[in-house]
Amino acid sequence: MNTTLQPTIRRFALFVLMMTFPACNREKPVSLGGPTMGTTWSLQAAGGKEETRRMIQTHLDQREAVFSHWKADSPLSQFNDSQSTDWFPVPEELVAVAKATHDMSLETAGALDVTVGGAVEALGFGMLGGDGLKPGLQNRIGWGHLKWREAPPALKKDDPGLRIHVAAVVEGFVMNELVSRLKEEGLTDFLLEVGGEVVAVGHAPGGGPWQVGIQAPDGAPGETLEHIPLKDACIATSGSYRHRHEKEGRTYSHIVDPRTGRPVEHKLVSVSVIHPSCLLADGYATALMVLGPEEGRKAAARLGLRVIWLEEP
Repeated sequence: MNTTLQPTIRRFALFVLMMTFPACNREKPVSLGGPTMGTTWSLQAAGGKEETRRMIQTHLDQREAVFSHWKADSPLSQFNDSQSTDWFPVPEELVAVAKATHDMSLETAGALDVTVGGAVEALGFGMLGGDGLKPGLQNRIGWGHLKWREAPPALKKDDPGLRIHVAAVVEGFVMNELVSRLKEEGLTDFLLEVGGEVVAVGHAPGGGPWQVGIQAPDGAPGETLEHIPLKDACIATSGSYRHRHEKEGRTYSHIVDPRTGRPVEHKLVSVSVIHPSCLLADGYATALMVLGPEEGRKAAARLGLRVIWLEEP
């Protein structure tokens, strides 16, 4: 799938609308949900129960405590604030995210890079408030500045000012973990959503694949741009509409190109990637958004990705 949608609406924000159908000799799914990472999560699952909700919420709370850019006591924030260039002990999941992101970076010509944290924060998308891009900041971006080891898990920076930012892949990483845990609990048919990223496992209540609608909120309620049948796969979206920051009369996208240290500037509004792995769907969506419509399409074709592109007219 390599689809381009060009709506005529002036402003749009892409989000995932989950659609279900009347049950057909199947157990009616239970809806569960809660807050996480500054957003929300939800689950529709046959066999879901209160214990399931508690498990998901506890898992998400634990991961947020590790990956949060907003909590000063999170291991990620502590690593960012450290001025040491020695090995810094961190939880193993933080090392796993760094390693997975590095592999995707190699496949996308550096379009995905967790060392872009300094630029993201300078533009006002971090807890430091942002004081603008400054000369020399780009010199602190690049995989050559960050090393990791798996045993014992640790990260190491070669510049005391290096700051990492993992928001591009955290939701996908955690969703992969939750899919495994839900399957271990015996759930075979469910739809899990975290912050707009969706993974569908098994069948919808009607017996077929889950239907995920991509809707432009400027349209009429229920009016969708595309319906996606989803089974045993994840759809993740990266878009320039989600978070913007105005400074000195300019509006900046929160999507920062690690190769330049600056926000992306092209007509690509969002990219949605469909992939069996939520982590890869999440990371590739961001990388393609950074690459833009031309480079992104070439990379998607090379990697064999299923992609939905949304561009300005």
